[in-house]
Amino acid sequence: MNKFLKEDNIRLDLPVKISYRVLEAVLQRQLLGEQIGMEDSRGTVKNYVEVLGVSLVKSKEPNFDISLHLRLKTLTTFFKNKEVDLVVHISLGFNEEDQVIDVEEYELEGHSENWFIDNSLEAFANTLIYQKIKNKMRLDLKPHIKEQLGVVNDKLGDKMETAPGIFLSGNVNTLKVVQIIPGDSLLLILLNISAYGFLDVKEIKL
Repeated sequence: MNKFLKEDNIRLDLPVKISYRVLEAVLQRQLLGEQIGMEDSRGTVKNYVEVLGVSLVKSKEPNFDISLHLRLKTLTTFFKNKEVDLVVHISLGFNEEDQVIDVEEYELEGHSENWFIDNSLEAFANTLIYQKIKNKMRLDLKPHIKEQLGVVNDKLGDKMETAPGIFLSGNVNTLKVVQIIPGDSLLLILLNISAYGFLDVKEIKL
């Protein structure tokens, strides 16, 4: 193939919208029914709460991006089967070089009918629950990008028929996220794409 045809001749900045409802569904699969606790010195795990409900919305707090609402059931002997609400206000961070979305800052807000539970829950949440949420919400984009690049380039390698008698082929060389913008109901993810491609006209219909 001519060298010119292998040089990047396509450069795109492509915005991608991801609804909070989509992200909420992912977190529900990861967290619903999860029992959260810690291991003692003898290796015995003691669970403190179970996650009954998960929802994700834009944060009403000015310094945060999104809020994760958790409905929890207590599992301790002292507070057995008490249901409490915990709101985690989250500021998202993005490392462009590592292509990782992470929890940068957070603030906890507990709600129940018992002042002592609220304060105990907040102290507990600042250790175990926050770490659990931080791990669940950390998203390494590199393997997902690599997988999608493979799928796209396999299709382009076989020549995609874009219209009768017209075929597109080429290769996407780079695809990376350059910015994450939290909105009212979705995340706007800006992609930078560099590729080469050409159209092969096999038939002209008049």
